[in-house]
Amino acid sequence: MKFKGTQIAIDMYSCNGNIISNKDLVREVLERATTEYGMEKQSIYYNDDQGDGEFSYIIPCNRGHINVHVYPVLGFVAADIFTVNDTASPEKLAIFLRKEFSPDKSKITFLQRGDFGSQFDMKPHRRSQIKTIRRAKHAGEVLKKLVLKPKSL
Repeated sequence: MKFKGTQIAIDMYSCNGNIISNKDLVREVLERATTEYGMEKQSIYYNDDQGDGEFSYIIPCNRGHINVHVYPVLGFVAADIFTVNDTASPEKLAIFLRKEFSPDKSKITFLQRGDFGSQFDMKPHRRSQIKTIRRAKHAGEVLKKLVLKPKSL
């Protein structure tokens, strides 16, 4: 038996508040994602025990799962995707979620699971993305620190 799985973790910061504060919209995004990218969801579970606005969706899929934790007050969404299904497209699903939640900054970590012969697969591959407008905003702050930095004697 050959085992090869893909695990993707996505951290999305300063997401679109209109979407992530609406539990029904988040659910619609997740339902579309599972259908369009071959995850073959079995069911979808909603959890809102905290009482502080935080909520999560747990989606068991055929040979995998998707977990999404949403913090509307912080504008933060954390998503985990795992699958061993060859017909699924977890990378495209991750990009779809990033596009739908529209974060200012995101970090995606890819991890291939199940390479029994080496430890190379245990080193995650990370990608970060910052929207251009956010870079410009922070460039001014960096420049100000350089210009206003006192010169030592």
